[in-house]
Amino acid sequence: MGQINDLKDQALASLRGKWGSFVGLTFIYLLLYSIATFFVMYGAIFEGSSFTGLASAFSFIGSILMVLFIPIGYGYIVAYLHASRQDLPADIGDLFYGYSNGQFRRVLGAYILMVLVVMAAAIPYIVFLVIMTMHGQLEEHNGFFMFFSLLLMIPVYVVALAYAMFPFILRDNPELSAREILTKSRMMMQGHKGELLILLLSFIGWGVLAMFTFCIGYLWLAPYICMTYTKYYEQLREGYEGVDEEEMPMQEEVEMPAEITK
Repeated sequence: MGQINDLKDQALASLRGKWGSFVGLTFIYLLLYSIATFFVMYGAIFEGSSFTGLASAFSFIGSILMVLFIPIGYGYIVAYLHASRQDLPADIGDLFYGYSNGQFRRVLGAYILMVLVVMAAAIPYIVFLVIMTMHGQLEEHNGFFMFFSLLLMIPVYVVALAYAMFPFILRDNPELSAREILTKSRMMMQGHKGELLILLLSFIGWGVLAMFTFCIGYLWLAPYICMTYTKYYEQLREGYEGVDEEEMPMQEEVEMPAEITK
């Protein structure tokens, strides 16, 4: 618990006097994603109505925007890394860092690969959900469904935690391929997944309080969480730098079909 408090204190120290810039960064980030979400939700709401054609067009536009905006999510994390290291306010321009210097394809490809790996971990849950739906047993066995849903989602959470350092490594190691970035994140997180989970769960109380502000409080909570997350990466990286990656066991590599990694 002492380590968690130390990381939070470091995060608050980095945010001190700079809250306005980080709140503004978060607002712009959420606004951009809200635009894409609006198109997707509009399409879903009016699908099957007399506005089916327009709904399909909105869904298509929303899906395209979601893909095109992936580097913005990456840039949002990068902004905290830059600000933390330079002890400066948030730079709004960092939101678009993933589009600069021809990085768009690299960032997009890397994130798609990460999503595929996480989705692979969710296959047992998806199969279970399909079977329960086909037999119409979701409502009849609600407790049974909830129990096994939570159980089958555990591998997804484990994989997600294993790749939690992914965006930072992507920023700090431009020479690495997407597969190598995934592998490095997994190596860095060995023995630390539970640690990170406890760190993230420690913000639940603040999350509940933010709900009572009509969610406006999340504009302040998100920077607090992301800066603490960044400090955790920096601490983890310092301990990892002394490890010779060439001596790591070969089985730690992420096994993916060759056609995906091309």
